[in-house]
This record gives sequence, C-alpha cells and structure tokens, in this order.
Amino acid sequence: MPIYHLELRGALHVGEAVSVDRETVLEWLPSDSLFSALVTAWASNGDDVEGRLNLFEHGESPFRITSAFPYVHKVRFFPAPAALPESLGLIGKDAKRVKWLSNAVFEQLRTGNCSTKESLHSGTVWVTPDEHECLTAKYLNDEGQVRLWQTFVVPRVTVDRVTNASNLFHAGRVSFAKGDGLWFASRGAQTEWITDALARLADTGLGGLRNYGHGAFKFEQKDDPFPDSPTSGAGISLSRYAPRDADEIRATLKADGAGYRLVTVGGWCNDDAGHAWRRRSVRMLAEGAILLDVSSARGNLVRVQPDNVPEFQTRKVYRYGIPFFVSAGKFAEGVRV
Repeated sequence: MPIYHLELRGALHVGEAVSVDRETVLEWLPSDSLFSALVTAWASNGDDVEGRLNLFEHGESPFRITSAFPYVHKVRFFPAPAALPESLGLIGKDAKRVKWLSNAVFEQLRTGNCSTKESLHSGTVWVTPDEHECLTAKYLNDEGQVRLWQTFVVPRVTVDRVTNASNLFHAGRVSFAKGDGLWFASRGAQTEWITDALARLADTGLGGLRNYGHGAFKFEQKDDPFPDSPTSGAGISLSRYAPRDADEIRATLKADGAGYRLVTVGGWCNDDAGHAWRRRSVRMLAEGAILLDVSSARGNLVRVQPDNVPEFQTRKVYRYGIPFFVSAGKFAEGVRV
C-alpha cells in the first residue's frame, strides 16, 4: 500500500476556527484539506478535474486517502480512537487528553496487547518505552521538556490600501525538526494522480500562509505493511467522514456502539474572478471514529458552494468526506453497549 512521507521544509499552518475571531492551529492536515490541495494541483496541471470528481461523486472512488498525520524520527503517529479500551483504566480528562498513538502502540492496542506504554507532550502522545527513550534523547529541550513538534504564535500586520491604517493579528504555525513532517496512506487504482499532484505541491506548499513559505515539503513514497481494510465488521477511520444520506446515517452513526467525535468544517472558496466567498459548513466525523459495521459507510463528496450566489450556479465546490477504515480490532470493545 502506498504510504507518503512529506518532509516539511518549513513551518506548517493549518488553521481551524474555534470561535469568532479565534482559531487553533493543527499539527496534522485533515483528509478534506489534503484532497482539496490535490484537486488544486490537478487544475494547475491541466488535468480533467471535473471528470475525476464525477468519479468520486457518482462512481467507485478512484482512490481513498487518510489524513496526513505527524511523522517524527521514523515513528508514524495515528489518531487516538474516539473511545480507548476500558482495560487501560483511563477515564474523563485523562482519556480525552490522548491525541496520538505511535504505530507500535496503535497496533498493540488494536490487537489486544497490553504492553507497557509511556506518554509525552503532557500525556497527549503515547509511545513504547523504547520509542520514549529514543525520542527523549533527540527532542529534549533546554527546559527539560520533550517536544516532537513546536507550535508558535507569530504576530503579523496588514495595511489598509486606502487609509494606510495598520491592523495587528496573530497566526499560529507548527514546526517540525529536519527530516520530520507528515505521512498519509492511500488505497485505490489511481494513485499516480496523487504522486503527480504531490510533485507540484512540494514547492507550492500545503495549508495556509504559503506565500510566506509555509507548507513546502519533499516527499517519498513507500510500500510498507498497513492494517487491513475491512469490508464489514468494526473499523476505525483514519480520515474525516461525511455520510452520504439519511439512510447511511441510520446505518452507521445511529447504530448501537458507534463511537465518534464531530467536527464542523467551514472555510472559503473563490469564484472565477478571484473573489472570496464563505462556503457552507458541514459536520463530519473526525479521525478516530469507530463503527461496529462499516459495510454501509460509503461517504461522499459534499457540495458546499454558497447558496443563492450567481457566481456558483454552475460552479461546484466540494468537501471530501470519503472514509478510510482499518480494522478496529480490540478498539471496538471500548464502545460496545
């Protein structure tokens, strides 16, 4: 299975609104944002974007992708599931604090192995003891803390073109050490569409603030072993997921034992003249969602173009919501009712 390592050459800005005039910055790139970047690259390459999107919307998806998660010193990190196994003894805030599991810990918990695990980043990252020793030796800072990646808030100023008045604002960004960055996996027949797009995106960058050099990367494709993709039974999603219709919602989200978190995704889009318009918001299942039967989970490209705007009567704007499941294994036991 193709797995792509994106070694970041600078800071990364992936903002997510949390309230009015306030946003947080993510240390990963959600699958819907990654797919949007791929589509933009196809358009820049002169590819048949409309034909490709029609396949995703109406046919069998040419490929599926995970979100792009942190990759640090040869350790791939997976999102923590929405519900951790009860055998771990974590409840309340301690359980909610866990955001990332190393590949080794993810597999141990998925297969029911209760080997010793250790935490980093104030309990948000779980690794094996060997990984803990290695990462501590490499990423221990002068303050005695282990930081696998660093989040900064940088002040910026805009100047009004008419009045010359200045306006101060702050933008967050995430920095990784040299050689580190993000990874994501894909399934499907048309993976060359991904590699062609990554070749262009490597210089133009991912995420926001690309004009400042953010998001540029070098990429490498690997074909490493990866957890199986279930066609039925319990699965954990490594991408954001938007059910196709009410029937799919009843069969997946409303089924007994489903465990998930919801995220509301908005944003902006441009018309043909380059004017910015706010897209319709859509609620999606966040990465780490667990469904006890994935056979009905197809997902969809959600149309999010602005309503009643003449510029978008024929122009379509999509949000990628096709799930990428791996077998949940013992994770499913944490959400059974």
